[in-house]
Amino acid sequence: MKKMIGAAVCALMMIAAGGSAMAQDGDEDDYTFTLYNNSSSTILTFRLVAKNDDSWSEDLIPNNVIESGDELYMTFNPNEDECEYATAVTLSDGSEFADVIDYCGIDGVAVDDDGIRAY
Repeated sequence: MKKMIGAAVCALMMIAAGGSAMAQDGDEDDYTFTLYNNSSSTILTFRLVAKNDDSWSEDLIPNNVIESGDELYMTFNPNEDECEYATAVTLSDGSEFADVIDYCGIDGVAVDDDGIRAY
């Protein structure tokens, strides 16, 4: 079974909406962003691992999937002042994409048929 990253995922909120990966009211440590599914498949899993950790987080959307064309507003609590996280997604067509994303100051993460990227 996958191990959960310490504080990286202790606060996770998901609501369909937009946002940016900046501190939010009430908890200045949280990163928020919108996960966009611009691929032709459904996103089944979304996982993170901090640069100094060696284990991927649990799936951050365990009770949801993100259909093609949909988006999901997400929040997570990072490890200390960490900005960069290896980020991995699994799609319903069997594709898996991973890349290192700097979550400090981004508006969103987009998944398409060619990979995953921040903007």
